[in-house]
Amino acid sequence: MARGVEAPLSFVYVTAVRSLPRKAKLYWGLVAGGGLVCLALFLPQARLTQEFVLTWLLLAALDFLTEVYEVEIVPGRSLSTAIALATAAIYIGGTPMGLLTVLVGSLASEVVLRWEKLAQGAGQFLSYVVFNLGQLVISVTAAGLVFQAAGGTMPPYGTWTAFVPMVAAFLACVVVNTALVAGMIHLTGGVRFVYHLRFTLRHLHIQILTLGVLAVLIALVHSLSPWYVVLMLSPLLVVQTSIRSYARLRQQAKEAFEKITRVVGERDSYTGSHSEEVAKLATKLARALRLPDEVVDRISAAGRVHDLGKIAVPDRILLKRGTLTAEEWAVVKRHPVVGAELLQGLEIYEGITDIVRHEHEHWDGGGYPDGLAGERIPLGARILAVADVWNALTTDRPYRPAYTKEEARRILKDMAGKELDPKLVDVFLTIVE
Repeated sequence: MARGVEAPLSFVYVTAVRSLPRKAKLYWGLVAGGGLVCLALFLPQARLTQEFVLTWLLLAALDFLTEVYEVEIVPGRSLSTAIALATAAIYIGGTPMGLLTVLVGSLASEVVLRWEKLAQGAGQFLSYVVFNLGQLVISVTAAGLVFQAAGGTMPPYGTWTAFVPMVAAFLACVVVNTALVAGMIHLTGGVRFVYHLRFTLRHLHIQILTLGVLAVLIALVHSLSPWYVVLMLSPLLVVQTSIRSYARLRQQAKEAFEKITRVVGERDSYTGSHSEEVAKLATKLARALRLPDEVVDRISAAGRVHDLGKIAVPDRILLKRGTLTAEEWAVVKRHPVVGAELLQGLEIYEGITDIVRHEHEHWDGGGYPDGLAGERIPLGARILAVADVWNALTTDRPYRPAYTKEEARRILKDMAGKELDPKLVDVFLTIVE
């Protein structure tokens, strides 16, 4: 199951909540209220037979274990294999069993996962727990309604057509779950609504498909004996481990290049702080241009590592206060190529190598390393160039003090149409003003 963002989401009247946008507060209330309505409508339909209770408790226990070991895929977006258990519960006992499974298993896991939030106040703690539980309840209810509307029945099945309602219910749960989480992230962080859905479909489609198959298998195994459901813990953990390994590889790659950036920063303190500031400025410019969130993320990531290739520039050149010789300048001009080569082939930096390589190209074709001109220069590189120049102008350098903002604006305008994209300069100046 997907979880919500790591930000105050509470509608409770505490100080942290009052700082939230009004629409986010309203959204929180709708999700929490919708979850309560779903529980009130469908929980009374549960028939608490001995087999029902046994199956429910087994699934809830497995749900708890998988949710406790959820994996953060991208900041504020976690995923676990519990979605297979929730939909399997629907196949076995309808919407009531699905709701009871997440109500017990997910509620218990939420308390464990968010316990440290109590130190920040009860409102903080409740905000995470109530929102996440509410969106899970709504997702399961939607899946249950789809399963029922499609004519779904309990296993075993005699024909392949019986699997159609199961597939439809699983997809409904995935889509609604992702949409509800993406809605809150959009309202609190400005990230576009479809960003996380596209990320999930692009990078985790195999894992999601596998979870759908596991949901069906859990239901089929249950038809033999409720106790056999425990055996499904092993394949669930395999998928969970696969997701965790994917996330770990991304994180390790990111940490490795951050360490390299810190090494460069220790040699040249300007490079370390400069890269972070350039990333922030480039992100603002990219958002002002209303670029897709995936593109904004790539530009931001490129900004943080765009000077990575300076690790190949010797100290005697990198830290030189005087004018560089032609030979020394040739070494410096190699740094974007080196940076791009270091990042080449890494999935976490997919799509940014061209940005890093061509950030020093000029609009009139007089830049390096490839002499590209105009719109042949990647848009991300042109955005980064504007942010890079502005930060360089407004920062103290070894060979000169920082320019004032008025002087920097004048210089930036003079560079428009020569070194820099004139349209981007116009937009950027409206941002800094």
